[in-house]
Amino acid sequence: MRPRSIVGPILLIGIGVLFLLHNLWPDIAMFDMFTRYWPFLLILWGLVRLVEVLFWAGKKGTVPVTGVSGGEWGLVVLVCLVGSLLFWGSRWAPHWTNHRLTVRGLEIFGERYDFPVTGEKQAGRTPRVVIELGRGNAKISGIDTDMVKVSGRKTIHAFDQADADKGDKQTPLEIVSMGDHVIIRTNQDKLDSSRKATADIEITVPRGASIEGRGRFGDFDIHDIGGNVEIVSDNAGVRIQNVTGSVKAELRRSDIVRAVNVKGPVEVKLDGRGRAGQDLELESIEGPVTVSGAFSGELNFRNLAKPLRFDSTQTELRVEKVPGTLRLALGNLTAENIQGPFRLSAKTRDVQLRDFTGGVDIQVDRGDIELHPAKGQMGKIEARTKNGEMDVVLPNGAKFDLTATTEHGEIINDYGPPLKAESEGRRHTLRGSTGGPSVSVTTHRGSLTVRKAGEGEPSKSVLPRVLEKEPPAPPKVPRVPAPVEQ
Repeated sequence: MRPRSIVGPILLIGIGVLFLLHNLWPDIAMFDMFTRYWPFLLILWGLVRLVEVLFWAGKKGTVPVTGVSGGEWGLVVLVCLVGSLLFWGSRWAPHWTNHRLTVRGLEIFGERYDFPVTGEKQAGRTPRVVIELGRGNAKISGIDTDMVKVSGRKTIHAFDQADADKGDKQTPLEIVSMGDHVIIRTNQDKLDSSRKATADIEITVPRGASIEGRGRFGDFDIHDIGGNVEIVSDNAGVRIQNVTGSVKAELRRSDIVRAVNVKGPVEVKLDGRGRAGQDLELESIEGPVTVSGAFSGELNFRNLAKPLRFDSTQTELRVEKVPGTLRLALGNLTAENIQGPFRLSAKTRDVQLRDFTGGVDIQVDRGDIELHPAKGQMGKIEARTKNGEMDVVLPNGAKFDLTATTEHGEIINDYGPPLKAESEGRRHTLRGSTGGPSVSVTTHRGSLTVRKAGEGEPSKSVLPRVLEKEPPAPPKVPRVPAPVEQ
């Protein structure tokens, strides 16, 4: 019996992979790829069949009479006819198949050809500069001038110099004045799909200008701008510094968004699917901050003078001010020197707050919570975790009305009087009041510790046996945490 060939399964896998790549990244020109490179399919097919024939010969000691079946020869003829027709059709009607193979900006075939770009335009002192970039990077600087100047280079991906020169002529740099608007166009949309163009440009504008940047793929670096800044892009890294007006960034994907020293409000919105953004850094922002979207990296906030609002599918956060620092990473939140009201609702996140003032409201499904309020400025605290440890560090001499409860776990009182322990079945509670704001902390499954600031590790466990005045228990053996409910 003749062994079955693996050529068919390999071809199916290859075709499936190509179509999957095309679905994930529509820039892949499947039609053009087959039109130009279909002979490689025959070469791959022949190599696989040759390996099979040699393997059969080594196993049986004789070379098979036929290495290719009659049906396979028929398929070979069909591939040759279709491939030849498509290739010659592309010559006669190039607009049918005038596409390229690109994967997320990576040009697999063709060469890179660079061309200089320069231009300038009178603009006044406070123009609105609109940058229509497409693909590429833009660095925008505000200086003492009334001109808009552009310099840099344009890169054309083409198969030869003639194609590149044609692409250069199709994508001239334009600087157009329309009232108080100055529009900078790279005209990449005029380029036919057989070539790709990118532009890396530096733009100087009047210091009082406002900036509106629009792109498809590339970074924006903007600094020393007296007006507002707005960036809209499919995929961009955004770095902004020293802006007097507001900042707004609407992106589908981004590796980083960084804004430093902004006097107006800051809004960052990522509406892509999955992990749309990676890192976010906002520092020295005088206006309110609004952030929404999914991030896979770190979010760092420092010196925010107005309220911070963050929303994602997993987390909802509100903070009145961040004079210190607040860091959000995958699975945890740490903050120091923040002002409440502070409100957090999250599905899975460890939380650590230090030296905070004002009210706190934390609701976490799964995660540990550690609270260190600032001395002398406590507000109302309400914190709850369904699965996780709870550690509350109260300042010595603080005013509070405490109720600390664990439904399934150990409770530890290292604060001492006036806190007293109560027990009912598996439920343990610490209560005590010094005449201050309400402090209510609860963990459904996990241990709970209340101690004084500056104190060491908890000294003993307050369990039902202590309430019943039983003899002291032997030294505590480290406990295995209770299993987490799924």
